Amino acid sequence: MRIPRRRRALAALAALVSLGAAAAGCGSNDSSSDSAGGAAAEGKTKITIGVPGIPPIYLNTVLYVGEKQGFFSARGVDVTLRPLTTGADVGRAVQSGEIQGGIIGTPGAVALGASGGSIVSVMGFPKPTYLLASTDGSVTDCASVKGKTVAVDAVGAPKALGLGAMLASCGLGAKDVSTINVGGPPTVDALVAGQVKLAVLHPDELATVREKIDPGTKVNEVMTLADVDPLQHYTVLVARKDQLSGAARDSWVKVVAALRETVAFMYEPANAKQVAAEAAAVTKEPETVTEAALPQFLALGVWPKDGDGLDKAAVQHTIDEAVKAGNVPKAKAPAYESLVDPSVFADAAGK
Repeated sequence: MRIPRRRRALAALAALVSLGAAAAGCGSNDSSSDSAGGAAAEGKTKITIGVPGIPPIYLNTVLYVGEKQGFFSARGVDVTLRPLTTGADVGRAVQSGEIQGGIIGTPGAVALGASGGSIVSVMGFPKPTYLLASTDGSVTDCASVKGKTVAVDAVGAPKALGLGAMLASCGLGAKDVSTINVGGPPTVDALVAGQVKLAVLHPDELATVREKIDPGTKVNEVMTLADVDPLQHYTVLVARKDQLSGAARDSWVKVVAALRETVAFMYEPANAKQVAAEAAAVTKEPETVTEAALPQFLALGVWPKDGDGLDKAAVQHTIDEAVKAGNVPKAKAPAYESLVDPSVFADAAGK
């Protein structure tokens, strides 16, 4: 049976966006002692959490804010944040026992589960942040992108796949546009210089363009991946299964409780400048950029304000798309219940 173009594009995206859409850096919190059980530090349980990106992407701000505000420490956990190059690297480090947990792409978690990996999601960050930006006044919606040139990262990379999914929402495909492989900060520079007029960006990159570009040039947000597919699930915080029993599990409950407090802190308007400053320290972007981007990340619901961010329909959608794309054999596809432990978040709500 022929799979519709939109489904193929989204399936490919789900298979390959394992939060290599991030690139990690900011190693001020690295540690030389990361054994699986964790060591005691001043009476606190030690947990090392891997974060993707060099420098860390904006998504990771929630962990750094939690650390800076002392929310982890106040609950008796000594959290070390270890930046790794990609989400795939984080997943491998968690699986091997090198670190206790980390943020990885939901598709990556599905792939690990299908291969027999012993990782479990304890909290989710559900909404992808890819958007299509344009300085071309004639491009106002999906259909008007036809025949245009769009800057992406590289063929088969997350932004290119995100573009494919967005275009498929209005019946367009790869043959309907031209792409130029730029990626990262050079994409921002190319838009500012007028070398390209359309590009796939993250909200903080869009804020950078708007700050740097000639004031007379309007930069439009044409569409977002989150709008194209509301069930697209982005990333998850995972731990190994052996970390979710006994005293180790209690420590993860405390970590999630601290993250719940952090998210509430980040949504409080009075804290916006402080959060932006922490985001700037993490991403190495100007504080004016991180402050402008923060409302967009919050509006997207990248950090879930209510609930654990592990909606069953969304996670199951990611599993199903991986199977449809042929990236995960149906017989080995992990069940939602094996990938997710909602009880950790539920218990954290009482902390």
